[in-house]
Amino acid sequence: MPRSRPDPGAVLWNGTVGLAPLPHALPDGLTAVPLTDMPPSRLVVAWTTDHASPLIRSFVRIAESAFMLSGR
Repeated sequence: MPRSRPDPGAVLWNGTVGLAPLPHALPDGLTAVPLTDMPPSRLVVAWTTDHASPLIRSFVRIAESAFMLSGR
């Protein structure tokens, strides 16, 4: 399966707060402000079992590997 890289211009919006993959380059006009006085955030991945595509399975495998390598 070919590997894909996250699009640095992709931003996920949740109300007025945006999440962007950092330290990737940000598109022009977008400003990132790191929150240094807060604990790290957690990310939960969820999907319905009837939508478990090969892309989702691949993403989950990569995320699990990254989590295990992080030592958490």
